[in-house]
Amino acid sequence: MKKASNVKTIVESQAASASAAASSPMSKSSALRALAAALAALVLALCVGFMSGCSSNSYTPEPSEQKIDNSLLHTPGTLRVGVDASNAPYAAQSQGSIVGIDVDTAAALADELGLKLELVDVGTNAEGAFTSDNVDIVMGVGSDAKNCWVSEPYLSSSVVLFAAEEGTRVPLPTDVFVVAAQASSMSAVEVTNRLGQDHLDATSDIQTAFDKLKSGSAKYVATDSTIGSYVAHSNNQTIYPIALLAEETKYCIGAPITASGLQDAVSEALKKLSDGGVLKLIDQKWLGEQMNLSSLTVIEPIPEPEPEPAEGEDTATGCSTTKFSFYVPDIAMPTEQGAITLPVFACAYWCSLEKL
Repeated sequence: MKKASNVKTIVESQAASASAAASSPMSKSSALRALAAALAALVLALCVGFMSGCSSNSYTPEPSEQKIDNSLLHTPGTLRVGVDASNAPYAAQSQGSIVGIDVDTAAALADELGLKLELVDVGTNAEGAFTSDNVDIVMGVGSDAKNCWVSEPYLSSSVVLFAAEEGTRVPLPTDVFVVAAQASSMSAVEVTNRLGQDHLDATSDIQTAFDKLKSGSAKYVATDSTIGSYVAHSNNQTIYPIALLAEETKYCIGAPITASGLQDAVSEALKKLSDGGVLKLIDQKWLGEQMNLSSLTVIEPIPEPEPEPAEGEDTATGCSTTKFSFYVPDIAMPTEQGAITLPVFACAYWCSLEKL
């Protein structure tokens, strides 16, 4: 990418100048001034690089050849991208701008297509945003979306069980341990369903859960993998994924079903960003070290206990049975001495036909 190479050129040039100054017979003060100048240039270059990586509503990439026809866009030369700006760390408001994983991915995509970027906060109305907000594409669309085309996933997440120590084994419901998870969250629900209610320590927020993991009062934290990685990375806290408590959720880019030309352009650009390592760098910026969710063990839900048989239910056949006696009129039975008449009582079990 041009920005990265420009930063690299500035840094290398200034470093070379500083090195030459240090080895030349100039005064010590001159050498120090040269080194200070090199460091100042390095800081400036890094600032430029980081500002280029951060996206805002008016992000403008370096001039490059536009790779998509204007007839496929709502605004010529501009890619209008829908995001949910209340969904950190994917996208969220920060000092008047929208920032996050989805924003950086959208900025890189626009750059690859030779377009300017315009962000539109569409909230959770991802699939309806194409008509209501006139966006070209939407970030963070589920792979199972029915009302729009979806790209290959650019990010996956799941409810993950994290531990503070590497090599911590996957717990069993019969073990003694505590899992901290935010109260009323999907993570807390999955802990209950897959490990048991007795193991859950419901916290007021995810930060408190990680504080308990750090202090040792909880052996595990259960949370969304993306959110958990973001919180830990922001706090410089090392955590290790141990197991999955749910199936993976894949995040994709959505586009109108009829926009085949746009779909092709987005697919090609996204593949280039993936193959070139750009998506990996974006993940590392926000989440730290990437985790391979597919390599983790999935903890299955605890089987439901067998229901107690209701009164009158035959446990062998699963049929509802009712025992009753009835009277049969006297029957004449032949004997060697002649016929005799006996009263007969019969006992029977009725098995409901609907359960046969």
